Amino acid sequence: MKVKRKMRRDFVGLVTLATIILMAAVLPGIAAGQSTPKPKRLQAPATIRGLIGGESHDGYVVRVPKGRLLSVAISWRSEDNNTASFGVGTNADFEPVTFGQESADGKKWSGKVPRTGDYFIEVMAHPRAHYVLKVSVK
Repeated sequence: MKVKRKMRRDFVGLVTLATIILMAAVLPGIAAGQSTPKPKRLQAPATIRGLIGGESHDGYVVRVPKGRLLSVAISWRSEDNNTASFGVGTNADFEPVTFGQESADGKKWSGKVPRTGDYFIEVMAHPRAHYVLKVSVK
């Protein structure tokens, strides 16, 4: 059980590193006038089904009032040892939030929103995954 958790943590670290490398490759293109896909606006509660993989990601944004509980959960179709993950950020650059807590080995996250605003969710997978993302605000 501990080995499985360590492997999952190692994988999440690799996905994070891959995301940083990808952003380093994408940012010069943005400066040159190329655009990245705009995050899709959600109305909570929302259930999104998608397919993602390779060096791409799906982005979503939801407006949440101060003091409300934002919850995000992901599941995916298990194929060829694939894995999907998500991150919650405070801006379109996916600057990580400093509140909330992850659970279910990174498949769920929830946090009480400290101020009204847009919150961004980025979905990634390796090597690719058919995913279901659930977002709620209570």
